[in-house]
Amino acid sequence: MPLNPPAENGPSAPPRVIAVSGPAHVGKATQLRLLARRTPQLDVCRPADEDAPLWPALIGTDRTGWWLHSTSYQELADVLAASFLARARQPHAGGLRCVRQGLPMLEATLAAVAAVREARTTARAADDARAALAPYRAALHAAEESEYGLVLLHDEDPALGVARGLARSPAPNGLLENYQRRLHDQIHRLVDEGRFGTAVVVGDRPVIDVQHQLRQCLHRLYPAVPECALSRVRVVALGGDSDQAREDAGEYLRTRRGYARLDAAYLAGDAASDPRTWAERLTDGLDRFCAAHPFLDRVSVEPVRDPGALTELRKLFGDRLRVQDGPPAGQAAATPWAHLSLQRGLDRLAFDTAWTFRPLKPVSVHSLGLPPCLGSYLRALRDRLIRPFPAVDLVAVTGSAAQGTYEQGRSDLDVLVVAPQDRLPRLRRVRAGLAPEPAGVRLTMTVLTEDEFRAGALPPRLLHVLTLSGAGAVAPLWCAPGLALPVPDAVTYADASLRDAVRAAVTIRRQLLLDDPYLHVLHKATALLAKVMLRVECGAEYPADDQAIAAFHRRQPDGDDEGPGDVRRDRAAAERMAGAVLRGWLATLGATPEAGAVTAAASAPVAPHPRR
Repeated sequence: MPLNPPAENGPSAPPRVIAVSGPAHVGKATQLRLLARRTPQLDVCRPADEDAPLWPALIGTDRTGWWLHSTSYQELADVLAASFLARARQPHAGGLRCVRQGLPMLEATLAAVAAVREARTTARAADDARAALAPYRAALHAAEESEYGLVLLHDEDPALGVARGLARSPAPNGLLENYQRRLHDQIHRLVDEGRFGTAVVVGDRPVIDVQHQLRQCLHRLYPAVPECALSRVRVVALGGDSDQAREDAGEYLRTRRGYARLDAAYLAGDAASDPRTWAERLTDGLDRFCAAHPFLDRVSVEPVRDPGALTELRKLFGDRLRVQDGPPAGQAAATPWAHLSLQRGLDRLAFDTAWTFRPLKPVSVHSLGLPPCLGSYLRALRDRLIRPFPAVDLVAVTGSAAQGTYEQGRSDLDVLVVAPQDRLPRLRRVRAGLAPEPAGVRLTMTVLTEDEFRAGALPPRLLHVLTLSGAGAVAPLWCAPGLALPVPDAVTYADASLRDAVRAAVTIRRQLLLDDPYLHVLHKATALLAKVMLRVECGAEYPADDQAIAAFHRRQPDGDDEGPGDVRRDRAAAERMAGAVLRGWLATLGATPEAGAVTAAASAPVAPHPRR
């Protein structure tokens, strides 16, 4: 195949008209307005019914009655065909045009009317519509060939689509319900016949998600139509009457949660006459800003005070919009712990969008493969916490006991409990009633509330547990119906791993300074630092401490090729391995310049610092 084929052999140019079709209340007008704002070179034509002489005479009359009762079927076909053809003949400068309701909708509309008037089947009504349009067949075919058709559907199922459309209709009646049902059947028939280039199911998706899909499709055919940059962006709208609280919230999101802080007036431009227009202007400005800064995935916009504007923004962004109103002006300082409450609320707001929530499926104690004494203890603990009524929302085993690597006498038994704060006395009574614990077992019970999980107010170790839970590696022994634990996003998880590594490095040195180091603590800190370094470097997870230390030794041998030794019990082996892991960690904290670079830098003249 030649690299530059002749024009007659190359791909045909796409049609110069984009037609967006669909039933009533599916969002065609909103999608076209957003598309037109973002693509100024796109010529959006007026509705087809404004191009037929008869339509102005119907203003002020019952158009529905005229369609379905008053006029003859052929006259209706003539009026509609004349409208669509008059629109197709409108002069334009040769650029890209966009119309609402493409040529296939003419046939769908007439067929739906025939089905209502004469109680026709879907196929028979389509035959009646084609017969009525026969005098215009050639002109209509040529006009349809000049269009690229996009159709918006309420649902893949026509019956469900009708229900969604009628739910959004302001005042449906029996006649309109019947007509809409028939129209949906005809539109789906045309989709099956391939009369539209692309079908987009709207469902309950926010407007921006549908706009993203439309533009993705159009951008491949028409590069002048830009892709939607907002499909990947989470938005927080900051409102409220307190300027100080809003300032604090914006700065906290910017500095601690990685949000770009944007001014609503800058994005929306001049004041709009109604909330819908203002929200669409702000959305367009935000789309342009994020397209120019493709690395952004989260932004805050302020101030957004008008309730009507917030309602419109929620329609556009759906669940990817979060709203932070803050306390009323003058009340922030009077609220106990106002700053802490604001920051934790912002954390929860940020994590609600950044984290995923996975439903939990409990497992049996037997599936953990623990020694019989531990299995009996855990069953008793679980049963006493949930009977006669649950005192907790979750009971889970973490650490080596959950990973299948528990070793009697060497491993800890870690139990995680999620429960409200007021249940703590009962938890204390349950644990006291089960004393003594199994011999040789170090039992640690961690109790947290669901709010702490949702706000990310967790130590790094538990963020790691949540990540393993999301991967199915940690499952509860019991959980409340419908409970879902969050799975941290990659950025939060990486930050928590770094904090774990810093803490482990400090702990290793504290132990190495002692005449008689506590080998259990030294071993745990060494294994933790090795796990973090291996996780970051090669993406591998080593749940068991011994696995992590062995993997680290293979990657960075210390002296000879022998194994790390018994680092749990042998002090010399433990200190040798701790020193190797610590040296590996410290070597990553700063690159050593080459000797030539050091010499050159030392001999170079020092430039004076510019006066600011």
